Amino acid sequence: MKNERYRQLIEQEARHWGSVQPDPRNPQIWNDDRLFDIFFGKEYRHFLARIDAAGKDVLELGCGEGHLAVELARRGHKVAALDLSPERIQRAKQRAELHTLTHGATFNVGDLNIIDLPRQKFHCVVAHDALHHIYKLDHALDEAKNALKPGGRLIVIDYVGMSGMRKALAAALYALLLTYKPYTEKWALRNRLSTFLAPEAKKRNSLESGSTAGLHPESPFEEISQHSIIKKIRERFTIVEQFSFCPFWYYLAPKVRLPHAWRYQASKWLHEMDTELLSLGMTGAYFFIEAQKT
Repeated sequence: MKNERYRQLIEQEARHWGSVQPDPRNPQIWNDDRLFDIFFGKEYRHFLARIDAAGKDVLELGCGEGHLAVELARRGHKVAALDLSPERIQRAKQRAELHTLTHGATFNVGDLNIIDLPRQKFHCVVAHDALHHIYKLDHALDEAKNALKPGGRLIVIDYVGMSGMRKALAAALYALLLTYKPYTEKWALRNRLSTFLAPEAKKRNSLESGSTAGLHPESPFEEISQHSIIKKIRERFTIVEQFSFCPFWYYLAPKVRLPHAWRYQASKWLHEMDTELLSLGMTGAYFFIEAQKT
């Protein structure tokens, strides 16, 4: 990709994430604490526990608005956190100030595609829902490895996507079911179906060729890395633990419109269905991985 095109797209990506706010017509699972706990709570608590065990000095890649960094600082870690968006970094600093944790967590703007990190400084490098936005994943993971002390841990929860068939089924159900977004607005989104279905290879080819096919119109690096994340981590680290979760129904749970009294019980049933799909051998759309620098 030419440098000027990359600059334009990465600035667009930063603007997008700086402006993102919860949308009641398109609710996301991480904007509802109860839904998040139903689908991700067990894995997220394990994520936190493994970071606690890894050591005090932590680097977070793609910190967003600082939720994880502040939680880790509250637990006694010394956290350095990075994100592409200046607006999100500002909100993360405000969050830390609100919790009087300004000495436990520091926040800086950084593009993980090109960043140079300090050598052998951290016991642990963490990423939560961040790596699937990284185009130059080889560079980011090399820098993460170099930033770890000997024996340090890389601990990740991230999205690796669903198969094309699962995505098509999810899109069909979203179109047919009663959701918070009205049918007229969903119909207007039909041109984005190709973007939703596009695999990693198509997105990368579009970036390299100058095309926009398969790229999200506001977030051009959305899902730019998917199943390659695990492969590239395995090439650089020794795997300590790995598992996947949330293969399908997690996607529809926050979007389907139900009476409030039914919402969370129905979500528990959907989570049980996801658990059953895992037991039948389906790979989750999300994964946890803990890897060691050797």
